[in-house]
Amino acid sequence: MGFNSWSLLFVTLYSCSFGNAAGADGSSSNVSFGNKDGVLQLGRQSSLPESFGTVSEQFGDKSTSDYFSGAKDTCSDVGKLKLVENMTEDCLSDLSAQPDLRIKDLNIGVPYDICPVKTGNVVMLKAPLLVQNRIKRNEAKRSVEVKKIDVLRDGMILLKNYISFIDQVKIVKKCRDLGLGSGGFYEPGYRDGAKLHLKMMCLGKNWDPETSKYIDERPVDGAKPPLIPGEFCELVKGAIQDSHCFLREQCTMPSVEHVLPSMSPNICIVNFYTKSGRLGLHQDKDESPESLSRGLPVVSFSIGDSAEFLYSDQRDADRAEKVELKSGDVLIFGGRSRHIFHGVKTIIPETASKALLEETNLLPGRLNLTFREY
Repeated sequence: MGFNSWSLLFVTLYSCSFGNAAGADGSSSNVSFGNKDGVLQLGRQSSLPESFGTVSEQFGDKSTSDYFSGAKDTCSDVGKLKLVENMTEDCLSDLSAQPDLRIKDLNIGVPYDICPVKTGNVVMLKAPLLVQNRIKRNEAKRSVEVKKIDVLRDGMILLKNYISFIDQVKIVKKCRDLGLGSGGFYEPGYRDGAKLHLKMMCLGKNWDPETSKYIDERPVDGAKPPLIPGEFCELVKGAIQDSHCFLREQCTMPSVEHVLPSMSPNICIVNFYTKSGRLGLHQDKDESPESLSRGLPVVSFSIGDSAEFLYSDQRDADRAEKVELKSGDVLIFGGRSRHIFHGVKTIIPETASKALLEETNLLPGRLNLTFREY
């Protein structure tokens, strides 16, 4: 249905049989067009809600009463009222013929900002200088700590505190910039209306949750995914190389490629989990047959709040092993562990460092980047 039909529907609903329309005095109408789910619903509202997205922008900064001030006079004529009622039925029949259409879908192009700029009259008080210095000392101490490497299982390695504070800040800011552009963060879902409990952005190639395939353009809006920043790729390669050194020295393995193969990432899925975010047990098995058969690893960066991460050979959350992934941790699984089931059970709130939040303005939650070679 085009814009003219929508406009007709707005005029009709505001001007006829559902109640008193807004007049020149700006009195409120008995009709509102959207609840939080974007579904038509009776209520009281004197201007169009923000959920109309680009449609509401056609009206500029004026209230709807400025455009519908003559509605009462129009409805006073019985013949005109009957015509409007018939048009209303036609418009509503168009809506009913599109059961999946919701008003909120018109906002599909609105990007999700993981680091929103604070606005309004809120005054942010800085911590006392003593506290600021203590935070800086703790971060400096943390950044020079010896990176601990744990072998969780054959082909699965956890590099604790691997990403420095400075690099974490750079990653967050870069993801925020990319996320606000074309192909940026959105809430992925399925045709039946189900939504994933996270925000997602793909780099290199787009992964479609509906088809479980990598494609060049995002079906929801036709956007092409941004390229993976070169500095991200260097961190991935460094993490794999350091894991190889650890395996050779600590595990006395002269050849480590069969345990944890090298890879050059050309795709990355960036997920942002809010405080209530989660992800059920699943396998990463949508890459090319060659990549999967070689066991090329998945490399995962964690930034922000900690997460309770599950992994298992079976899709059984009750029997799965778990590990806490903190900000700065890197998890790698490849080789024999490439096809493990894994997921995020819960996000542990208020576990991100205050220094990171102050430096980036990152929303409460966890930023996760998973790199692969297609």
